[in-house]
Amino acid sequence: MNKLSIAVVTALVVAFAATSALAAGKPIAFVGRYTGTATTQAADNVVTINAKGAGTGTTIGAGKITGLGTGDSSQRPCVPFTGTGSMTGTSGSLTFKVNPGTAGCGDDSGQLFSITGKAAVLKGTGTLAKVKGTLKMTGTYDRSSGAFSVKFSGALTK
Repeated sequence: MNKLSIAVVTALVVAFAATSALAAGKPIAFVGRYTGTATTQAADNVVTINAKGAGTGTTIGAGKITGLGTGDSSQRPCVPFTGTGSMTGTSGSLTFKVNPGTAGCGDDSGQLFSITGKAAVLKGTGTLAKVKGTLKMTGTYDRSSGAFSVKFSGALTK
C-alpha cells in the first residue's frame, strides 16, 4: 500500500470508530482548535464580542467557528463573559453556549488575555448529531490586533 492509501484507510477506521462509539452511547473525545479575529465594542462596562475564525474539530473536520457574546469590563483583570457560538466542519457542526465563570484574564496593559472556561454543547449535527456535553475552553486574545486562538476539549455523549 502506498502512503495515500494508508492515510485513507486510517481516516476511515477513525471515522468508523467515532461513529460506533456515538451509536453505542459511549463518550467520544472531542478536540477543536481554531484561530481568527474578534472585535469588541464597549458601552459603559458591557463589552460586545463578535468572533470569527477557522480551524478543525474531531469528527467534524476542517471548518469555521463563530461566536457572539458579552463581557463585564468592570471586573478586572479577569473579564467574565458568556455567549453562544458554533463550530462547523465538513462532517457536521456543534452549537454551544459559553458557561458563566468563563473569563479572559488580561495583562497589566489590558491587551493580552488568557481565556479559560467551559462551553455547554447545545446541539450537534452530522457525525455528532444529538450529542451533549461540556467542553473545556482555553486560549488567547490580543486586543490590539483582534487575533484569538482557542482550544475546545472534552467528552461528548448522545
